[in-house]
Amino acid sequence: MNDRRRWTASPFVPLLAAAFAALPAGCASSSGSGGPDADDAAPLPPQTRNVLRVANYAPVEIFNEPGVGVRVVAASARNAWGVLGGVYEQLGIPISESNPRAMQLGNPGYRARRVEGDRMNAFIDCGSDFSGPLANQYDITLSIMTKLTAKDDESTEVLTIMDAYGRPQAVSGNPIHCQSRGVLEMRVAQLVAEALGAG
Repeated sequence: MNDRRRWTASPFVPLLAAAFAALPAGCASSSGSGGPDADDAAPLPPQTRNVLRVANYAPVEIFNEPGVGVRVVAASARNAWGVLGGVYEQLGIPISESNPRAMQLGNPGYRARRVEGDRMNAFIDCGSDFSGPLANQYDITLSIMTKLTAKDDESTEVLTIMDAYGRPQAVSGNPIHCQSRGVLEMRVAQLVAEALGAG
């Protein structure tokens, strides 16, 4: 019964909120006696399940997953947090949520046309038509959040979760889920490492 709610302007916001709500508990447990192997498993967000109904056709279930990028950088979490805001600024992503205590920031949903000067097709795939990639033609709502987790005093895990939906500009219609290319999530970590001289 919640399927219709997912077709709003930012249908992935509840997903990312739930994913990051679970992160502090996971981080706390990874600092215990689970050993180094336990630290390697980054928490993954759940799938979203949408049911698309078209008159006279059977309902079609669509399973969507956000993109997840994880990298460990050779720097303390405090130093990584100090440059993370500047990384988002360099990318041209406005920060609307920041939690220094949890070392988590990002934007759960904004209209994006370019990131770091590149058109959206460089980061997401919304399909294409005769005129080219739809990611460059649609109104894109992008959600991206990054969380830092100290692995030890001199290394930090940079975890970024990204999702996107596109809506046709010229005609009315339901938003469509756009698949991450996995580029932007890792770009965040790369820029953090470069800013710290660890890239």
